[in-house]
Amino acid sequence: MARKIHTSSAIMAFPDFMNREYLRAEIKRWGWMRMLFKWLMRSLGKYAGLHIYRVNKRPLGGYPGSPDLPSGISLAIVPPGKLLDAAVDPELDMDPNFVRAALARGDLAFGAFDGDLLIAYVWRTFTAAPAEDGLWVRVDRPCHYAYKAFTLPSYRGKRIHIAISLLCDKYFMERGYAAEVGFSEISNYPSIAAAKFLGRRRVGFAGYVRCLGRRISFRTPGLKKLGFEFFEPKDSGR
Repeated sequence: MARKIHTSSAIMAFPDFMNREYLRAEIKRWGWMRMLFKWLMRSLGKYAGLHIYRVNKRPLGGYPGSPDLPSGISLAIVPPGKLLDAAVDPELDMDPNFVRAALARGDLAFGAFDGDLLIAYVWRTFTAAPAEDGLWVRVDRPCHYAYKAFTLPSYRGKRIHIAISLLCDKYFMERGYAAEVGFSEISNYPSIAAAKFLGRRRVGFAGYVRCLGRRISFRTPGLKKLGFEFFEPKDSGR
């Protein structure tokens, strides 16, 4: 029998929805309908095990120019030693095990520095990378998969993420890649807005549902052409 979702308990499960200032600001920015949809998707994820994501594709080299960065900000591929040093800083949302595993796969982190301080980064892979709930994501060449982007809060709103993404574009175009593919939750409105600004366009939807202890993935037909899929590693033991 399906589990009934009680509105009061579902709202209590998401403390930010109980914060009046948060709700007022979010409703002013996105409107009532989008906030109700966000609550619905969170509830479906928590209580029904259903997770749906918007998949975006962005052709490389199509962004006009490069944004002006604040004085003292530089861009580069982040060396392994710098990544491992940064991983011990909880504010940067990484940990050493994640970094070591990513580097072992051959993944690259492109970053922004304020002096010697890493302030933002994005990760790119040539193969596949962990995604959600033990599942992984892969895409087919000439696309590459973009994942895990982060900017320190005090540096947000300065188009640093855009500048790093353009650095990634140059690197991958030189190696024969034509597009970047990534995904976000369908109710993550800031992420969707940023994707549109950078030229990322929705090409389909993908996700998974938990049923009887299994994770059943799905995708819309257009994603098959890109080779985009959620999959479970063979060595997951499940």
